[in-house]
Amino acid sequence: MNTLGWAVLGCGDITEKRGAPALAAHEACRLVFFQSRTAARAEEFARRFGADRWSTDRDQVLADPAVQAVYVATEHDRHCADVVACAEAGKHVLCEKPLANSVADCRRMIAACRQAEVALQVAYYRRYYPKLVRMKELLDAGAIGDPATAHIHLVSRLDRERIGPANWRLNAAVSGGGQLVDTGSHRLDLLCWLLGEPDRVAAFAECREMPIEAPDMETLLIRMARGAHAVTRHGFRTSSPDELSIAGTEGTLDATPVDGPALRLRTDAHGGPNPRRRHEEEFDLPKHDNVHFPLFDDFTRRILAGEPPRYTGEDGMQASRIIEAAYESARTGRIIPA
Repeated sequence: MNTLGWAVLGCGDITEKRGAPALAAHEACRLVFFQSRTAARAEEFARRFGADRWSTDRDQVLADPAVQAVYVATEHDRHCADVVACAEAGKHVLCEKPLANSVADCRRMIAACRQAEVALQVAYYRRYYPKLVRMKELLDAGAIGDPATAHIHLVSRLDRERIGPANWRLNAAVSGGGQLVDTGSHRLDLLCWLLGEPDRVAAFAECREMPIEAPDMETLLIRMARGAHAVTRHGFRTSSPDELSIAGTEGTLDATPVDGPALRLRTDAHGGPNPRRRHEEEFDLPKHDNVHFPLFDDFTRRILAGEPPRYTGEDGMQASRIIEAAYESARTGRIIPA
């Protein structure tokens, strides 16, 4: 079997728990290099996951002809420079979310990969959940009529023991914002995947309680280009179920909690020339044990087959467009085009 040689930039939590195990377990993936700014960590990851080499030097990694694809799992503010360097070295890229901390940087990354004729995909792995694939199929088939509203609610009370310099996700200069950027970007990506391009955003974002540099509560109203309205809430001040639901002119789809296996479909009864009864159905579609595995599997097999990735850099930029518009709206009090 043909294999794809992989390098990993960044030896943090997501690499340790998801990315590296997925690559190590895949028959068509060969781990060549781990890179970290900490030599001992890069070496430890290489030994643990069976990579050939390790380094603290990104350029050394990218110069290796055995590396054909790179998993960029560095901090958010490093994504742009890392992806552009990968493109200039002729390597395909799977980049952790969000694509970048600004839309301008996203566009620069997309342009660099296009010019180098290498693939770029963002690691929005929830697009591969079986229940969310089914949700999209039902939406596309018109199961709930014309989507009118969407609801996303994902907030988690921040443990103050997690507050400190080591937690870069709470540093807005590095992470790009608050919970909206971290877990929220996944939900915004799902919103765009399910309902299409975003259009305009109005938002509040502020820090009222937590001693952190990022917002601790963010609320968005998003108008999608096809007309649906979405309300999304993110933050650190309280806790809530991981809610995602879409209501249409003829029913609703509810995927709450997003990371659980259940998807509920309800269609409404109506009269007219083609009357139908109220219908309710629940699907039980669990996700893969390692949620990154289907993502790496799809990306790897497409690259080896000479095909483009299933989802493009432009697809991955949609969530970043909403995030940037939301923070501008919160700062200016205006409705901002996305």
